[in-house]
Amino acid sequence: MEDAKPKWPGYLLFLAGVAALAAVPFWLAYARPFKGPAMLVAILAWVLVYMAYIFVGSSRLKGNRIGPVMKRYRRRLGVAMMAYSFILIGSLSLLRGGHLTGPLLWLVAAAPAIPILGVLVVMGLYLKEEPDEFERMIHVEAMLWGLGAVLGVSTVWGFLANAEVVPNPPLFLVFPLFCVAWGFSQPIIRRRYQ
Repeated sequence: MEDAKPKWPGYLLFLAGVAALAAVPFWLAYARPFKGPAMLVAILAWVLVYMAYIFVGSSRLKGNRIGPVMKRYRRRLGVAMMAYSFILIGSLSLLRGGHLTGPLLWLVAAAPAIPILGVLVVMGLYLKEEPDEFERMIHVEAMLWGLGAVLGVSTVWGFLANAEVVPNPPLFLVFPLFCVAWGFSQPIIRRRYQ
C-alpha cells in the first residue's frame, strides 16, 4: 500500500507547474502581450494546456487509479471548461466589435459566467456523489481554504484599491484564485492524514 501513495517530489513538481500555468492569465490580463484575435487564441491555448496538465498530472499522481465518481467529475468539468473557453472567446470577439447595445450587450458580456456557474454545479455534484467520506472531507476543507484565500486577497486588495495604491481588483479572476487555492491545499491537507 505504501507504493500507492504519491511521492512529495512529484507533488512539488506538479504544483510548481500548476503555479506557473496559473500565473499566465494574470500576465495576459495585465501585460496584454497580444492584441485582437491573437489574444483570444492565447486564452484558448492556455485553457487547453492548463486542463491537459491538470488532468494528466493528477491522474499520474494517483497512479491512474481514479474511481467512477471522480471520472464523472472530471468529464463534467472538462465539458464545462471547454464551454467556458469557447463562450469566452465568442463573447470577447463580439464585445471587441463594439456594435452591441442594450440587453444583447448585457447577455454577451455575462455569457462566460454561465459555464463557471456550471463548474460550481459540477463541484456540488461531486460532493453529493462521492461515497468516500474522507475524500468529501478533503474537498470541503480544501474549498474552505480556497474561500479563505479569495476573501483574504479580495479584502486586502480592496483596501489598497480604496487608498488608490493599486488598481481595482479584476473580479473575473476571483474564481481562478479560488480554484488555485483549492487545488494547492488538497495535497497539504492529505499529507496531514498520511
